[in-house]
Amino acid sequence: MRFLLRVALAVVAGACVAIGYMVSVATPPGPRSLAAFDAARVAALETDMWRAYYDHRNAHLFTDLVTMTHEQYRYPWSKATVAGFHLARAASRFAVAHGYYEEVLPDLEQAYTIAREWTHASFDPKSVARAELAWWVARRIPGDDSPEHVGGLIADLYAQLYEVPRERVLAAATLRARAGWLRDQGGDHADWAQVSTLLLQSYRELHAAVAVTAAR
Repeated sequence: MRFLLRVALAVVAGACVAIGYMVSVATPPGPRSLAAFDAARVAALETDMWRAYYDHRNAHLFTDLVTMTHEQYRYPWSKATVAGFHLARAASRFAVAHGYYEEVLPDLEQAYTIAREWTHASFDPKSVARAELAWWVARRIPGDDSPEHVGGLIADLYAQLYEVPRERVLAAATLRARAGWLRDQGGDHADWAQVSTLLLQSYRELHAAVAVTAAR
């Protein structure tokens, strides 16, 4: 009886170690690179995240962000959960903010700090966080919300994040801005199929533009 108890305890202990490894250490196969992503999968996740954001389904948004950072950036689940929390909190706070948008910057900066350290990149998380917020804010300001202007701001973000020339990522950035503009024009009746198509085109363009970075 004692032998069976010892065996059972050993099995439980082994299972706990395995689970701890999977959560804290194990990562999906592939390079530690923000540029080595599956364009179709990222576009599908972003479409779902946008819908969750506008429906104020913050838990769903958080789950998608954790999934994306785990799958596409190859974070272990523990790191993906922390990064997803900061990104989701930034987005949910921005959604209900009416000014003083800078309050979301600490969360964005923390998420990008995790990304920089994990991928051994050299971008400045604080500067990238501000570039991210800039295009979020521009979409809310009449006259600044055109796809061309917002696309330029997204290109500024991409140039820093992927450490590539701005003109290389401008086409991808403008397509993403067009997807956002289309959603905003439609509001609750947005053509999500077309938004998804534009995001897919955007991420395919982005993948091609930063592929050299991913191959280093």
